Amino acid sequence: MRLDGKVAIVAGAGWGGIGAATAYRFAQEGAKVVVNALPGEARLNETVEQIRAIGGEAVAVPGNVKEGAVWRALVAAALDHFGQLHILMNNAANATIKPVIEISEEEWNEALAVTLTGSWLGAKYCIPEMIKAGGGSIVFTSTVNSLITNPHFGVYSSSKAGLNGLTRSLAMEYGRSGIRCNAIAPGLIVGERQRAAMQQDPLEDQINTDLYPVGRYGAPEDIANVALFLASDEAAFVTGIVLVADGGLTLQSPEAIARPAFRKRWRNDLLVPRSID
Repeated sequence: MRLDGKVAIVAGAGWGGIGAATAYRFAQEGAKVVVNALPGEARLNETVEQIRAIGGEAVAVPGNVKEGAVWRALVAAALDHFGQLHILMNNAANATIKPVIEISEEEWNEALAVTLTGSWLGAKYCIPEMIKAGGGSIVFTSTVNSLITNPHFGVYSSSKAGLNGLTRSLAMEYGRSGIRCNAIAPGLIVGERQRAAMQQDPLEDQINTDLYPVGRYGAPEDIANVALFLASDEAAFVTGIVLVADGGLTLQSPEAIARPAFRKRWRNDLLVPRSID
């Protein structure tokens, strides 16, 4: 197993999303896992139950990752229950989807506090213990919207772009201490609960699928598999990268997707326009 004997912290791990899928995948490969989500998040307990159901070891530490005290508690849980720490995967994020100038100061600060400051705090408190354990791997969940963007994604794109910068800085500064740091930039990732809601609008679902050259949008397990690679010794020579895992979304120009003359060169269908009532 690729993570046998390793101990991991996975933040933002309520069942059904990228974090939970990653914690579950880590456990399948032998890691002992400390998982985190916001207080009162019932899905966090579900994550623990699902991991234990396959014979894995997991404990839950709820809390908001923007708080240093939460990270200290996560590290303490890893040491108290499992004796050491090798892997940090932070998937926690916050964003307000509004026009940039309509975002309040409180909303802007909260998004950066959870997404960017939370990741910095995770590194701050986890790296010393990873060094004691002989080295480790940090994986952050970024997004393709840190490289491109969408309407009203100003604070989301900004905080994730900052996360990319933090990734590179950590990789440079702590590489000689045995620490690797990488980020994953997913495209659209849809879990089971979200998929049911999206499929209630068949045209929206069809267009979402249509945007991806691989013929589908992503599932949490797709990103969990990438995180597993980056966390494992198989990626021992990989650090400081933002690995785009988007089914080909960002390799194409908008013209390749939308212009009939371009589109027919590589596929045999057209975008279906929404009727105007």
